Amino acid sequence: MLPALLSALTLALAASTAAAQTSKSERLSEADDAAHILKEAADEPAAAAAVEGGRAERAGASLSIAEARPFTEFLEGEGPAPQSQGSARTYTPLTPGQKMRRAFKSAFLDPTAYAVAAFTAGLTQLGEDDLPHKDTEDKVADWGSRTARNYGRLATRRIFVGGVYPVIFKQDPRYERSPKKGFGSRTLHAISRVFVTRGDNGNLQPNWSRFAGTATAHGLANLWEHSTPGHDRVGWDATLRRIPRSFLFDALNNIVFKEFLPDLF
Repeated sequence: MLPALLSALTLALAASTAAAQTSKSERLSEADDAAHILKEAADEPAAAAAVEGGRAERAGASLSIAEARPFTEFLEGEGPAPQSQGSARTYTPLTPGQKMRRAFKSAFLDPTAYAVAAFTAGLTQLGEDDLPHKDTEDKVADWGSRTARNYGRLATRRIFVGGVYPVIFKQDPRYERSPKKGFGSRTLHAISRVFVTRGDNGNLQPNWSRFAGTATAHGLANLWEHSTPGHDRVGWDATLRRIPRSFLFDALNNIVFKEFLPDLF
């Protein structure tokens, strides 16, 4: 009888111990689960804050890029001006439609085209012989007609140099500023861009668009030009004289207005 009782008590004690251990393990597991849930809940605000911070940083960077939009982009029209080699910006060529739109905009909507035509007409008028039978009104009328002819040649040249031939030769008509800082190197760079330009493939090549466009515009100008006493302005000789003058004007325009003037803005 006594041995049976002791055996029963031993079995009951063993079962009680096992149950206690199981309950303890379950409590530890539940505690671990609760700690894990609390940790995830604590991490969610930090993760959300990190995401919002990243968005704000990207937005700030986008704003900074927009604010740093170069002045030459405003002058050149659609699309940012191409960057010289060594720049971090990726080169993006203009589409044919963009080239033609900016060419027509430059020819007809740019006030400098009209100002240049009037100014150069005045210079030409000063070089004319002072004929005795012409009074002041005649001279003003001559200046007005000369302004119209100069503008016709200038607008034609801008369309062919900046639009038609860049589409045909697949070249970029935009001016590319120098990445260097020295005055001499930047001046030489501005002059060189009269004779070389960047193709749509991103490589430098002879500026066929400017050569062909200049020749075409000055050739067509013979249709409305007329000679005056002592000044032959019609024919191949007159056309060939006008072409190098245009290249000289382009070099001065690049140096003053496209290379150095944007530094002031």
